[in-house]
Amino acid sequence: MPSPVRQALEYAAAMLGFSGLGVADAHAAQGDKLAHFVAEGKHADMEWMARHLPARYNPELVLPGVKRVIMLTYEYPRQSARQAGGSIARYAQGEDYHKLLTAKLADLDETLQFYGGAQRYFTDSGPVSERFFAAQAGLGWIGRNGLLIRPGRGSYCFLASILTTLELPPDSPMPNRCGNCHRCEQACPTAALQNGCCDARRCLSYWTIEAQTAMPPEIAAKQKQHLYGCDACQEACPWNRPHAGKKMRIDPHLLMPAPLQNATAAALGALSQDDFARFFAASPIRRIGVEHMRRNTETGNF
Repeated sequence: MPSPVRQALEYAAAMLGFSGLGVADAHAAQGDKLAHFVAEGKHADMEWMARHLPARYNPELVLPGVKRVIMLTYEYPRQSARQAGGSIARYAQGEDYHKLLTAKLADLDETLQFYGGAQRYFTDSGPVSERFFAAQAGLGWIGRNGLLIRPGRGSYCFLASILTTLELPPDSPMPNRCGNCHRCEQACPTAALQNGCCDARRCLSYWTIEAQTAMPPEIAAKQKQHLYGCDACQEACPWNRPHAGKKMRIDPHLLMPAPLQNATAAALGALSQDDFARFFAASPIRRIGVEHMRRNTETGNF
């Protein structure tokens, strides 16, 4: 029978719109895959990954006395809403998910405080191996594209984590069900996916979002319609087939507004700094800045 804490947490999470919840042992052995990834330079110039590596391997450095990592999923749109040329990654179609989910995590933190827990919480914003712990918590498995894949729901979701000092019963991981499928690797425009790892140095999402330097010619030649991010590996995944997750609730804050649906790549590239800030005021796209957006429009084929 679920503990009263778990029951209260699941009820509160469902009311806040989270689609899944699982609990993992904060001290589960993570292996050396991430360390090898950084040592081989596959994180490109995302130096924060190397800088926070010790904390990712040791959650005690993030929250002393931590016992469990509570992992949650939150759905984002499964279909692209763009009407004009230039694709935008589905996760970034609506409002900034960091702000949206952080407020919800604060509410769950209050619930856990009521039961005597101390917490820290993040959504893609802290030194937590979120995909690893989501798999440990039984929410899915890590696919060959490096993303969490959930049976019947696929990979179109945000992950959020709550580190807690409460000793909740942990859930059990599920087996990897990718089998012999390599469609994500085959669909990657730049061959960035190999052996279940995404090499950022070749990834279009990295070059159109994170990179601080100009895109190399050999990558730019593959950019084509990718204006911001790339969903090619998710689009190819059988677990994301069109009817999967069709009953999942999508927060209206994550839907693409009409001005962005219809804005051409050329128009977005021509925005002044002030106009760019206003146009993307509530969007995660704002963080790349007007110059990066301009580079993306110049290297793509729109």
